[in-house]
Amino acid sequence: MFPYTCDALLYHWPIATVALIVVNFLTFIAAVEEKIDVSNGWILEYGAGLHPQQWLLSAFMHGSVGHLAGNMVFLWTFGLVTEGKLGWWRFLIVYLGIAVGQSALEQAIVPLIAPGELGSLGASAAIFGLMAMACVWAPINELSVLVILMLRPFVFEVSVGVFAAVYVGLDIVYCFAFGAGALASASHLTGALIGAVLGVVLLKLGVVECEDNDLLSVMSGVHGMERQKQREEAAHAEKVVERSADQSLEMRRRFEAYLKIGQPQEALATLQRARHRRIPFDADRADLLALIGGLQEAKQWAESAPVMAELLERFPAGSEAVRIKLAQVCLIELGKPGKALELINALDGAELTPRLAAARDKVRAVAQRKLGEGELEVDDAAW
Repeated sequence: MFPYTCDALLYHWPIATVALIVVNFLTFIAAVEEKIDVSNGWILEYGAGLHPQQWLLSAFMHGSVGHLAGNMVFLWTFGLVTEGKLGWWRFLIVYLGIAVGQSALEQAIVPLIAPGELGSLGASAAIFGLMAMACVWAPINELSVLVILMLRPFVFEVSVGVFAAVYVGLDIVYCFAFGAGALASASHLTGALIGAVLGVVLLKLGVVECEDNDLLSVMSGVHGMERQKQREEAAHAEKVVERSADQSLEMRRRFEAYLKIGQPQEALATLQRARHRRIPFDADRADLLALIGGLQEAKQWAESAPVMAELLERFPAGSEAVRIKLAQVCLIELGKPGKALELINALDGAELTPRLAAARDKVRAVAQRKLGEGELEVDDAAW
């Protein structure tokens, strides 16, 4: 199978990918024409110590035309994706870092587990690292894959995640089946592991843009346009909260200013507008007392009644005087002796000062007298 393109959204031209492919071909041609000595640092040798030069150069040498061609096809496809998101210089650092890191681990570990092995070469491990990174960044994007069967070409589409899972899965099977004899598969898996870790780190750091189609988003169950929609809704909600906070602050400023300059009616209207518009502005006990005092000073008795009722409902403790005052307003201004009696009867058993007790008893007596005289009262919920 030869993957040759991907539909992932890319932001950079594959400059470094093309350059790496060219360098790999040139080094192979130079080796074939014996213009370079392959044994002089171009093979990753086992059992002869650590050689940093080999960690780098061995990734640019291949054992055959087929080995080279296969690797370069994969380098083109997964380099296209990873460089397309990283840019050429970041991509080059990542590619060479995977190649050098994997080779260093391989040269250090292989002599311990497979003493008879001599060495290795090729870019496969670094390319597996790129494939793993592409799987982290674009797992559901589609690869176009060319397959040649019976000399006939076929093309099919498969997701990056599925394609990577097949190759990684095969290498895992080879490692279990052949153990130390599957060193090539082990090197592939090591490169893939390094690439996957780097892919997650770079994604978390925000170095790459994956349009919410990355592996972490896909695994969360919300990705792509759906995740973008959620982000936009959250941003909108945040703006609404900020706007509400600003409006709430402005309403409170107006409310307090109207009370200060002796315009309680405007202060009440401001409070009512805020509630009608669902602007979060809950007047506290002090606000309500100030508003009640202002309205009654302006002899706006009927307008003060619902404010007093709200205060009794929200802050009943210590509001006996307000309760008696509301009963007086019901009795004298609103023509509701029954409501006044109901308010006064709620004070039975309450500890009152002599002045408040006398006022309570007076209101009760007048309310009972009016009800006894047959005074009609409109029974509605409005104050």
